[in-house]
Amino acid sequence: MLTAAAVHMMVGVIASYAYWSGIVSDGLWNTVRNDNYTRMMALWFMISGVAFFGLGLLSRRVVIAVGAMPVETGWILLALGIPVAVLEPVSGGWSLIAIGVLAVVASRRDSGMTDFDRSGGRRAGGTLAPGAAPLNTAPSE
Repeated sequence: MLTAAAVHMMVGVIASYAYWSGIVSDGLWNTVRNDNYTRMMALWFMISGVAFFGLGLLSRRVVIAVGAMPVETGWILLALGIPVAVLEPVSGGWSLIAIGVLAVVASRRDSGMTDFDRSGGRRAGGTLAPGAAPLNTAPSE
């Protein structure tokens, strides 16, 4: 999800470079008006990339904290991707659908885990159960 968001942002910068340079050279303030569809498209393309990146960061944080992908993440991506792919078949809608399906599958796989498995063998109060290995929740970066 984060990689797709980063690619989305790079495509937005490259494909809309002329529009963004015009926005910046015009001084930013009130440079994207309702009558300038190309600038509006460039703006909303970048905003959707930031939102997609935010969804990826939040999902990553939940997986680290809880140990499972939230199923809502997959459904949100499918709800976004299906209309985009239907209305504009040559678009990134298909990647939203693919990532959404992967997120739903991951959440279903993770839902088979027990609370004991997700906690890394910790009992209520945070003590480790006998024979349980400590859970490493540190980011893998």
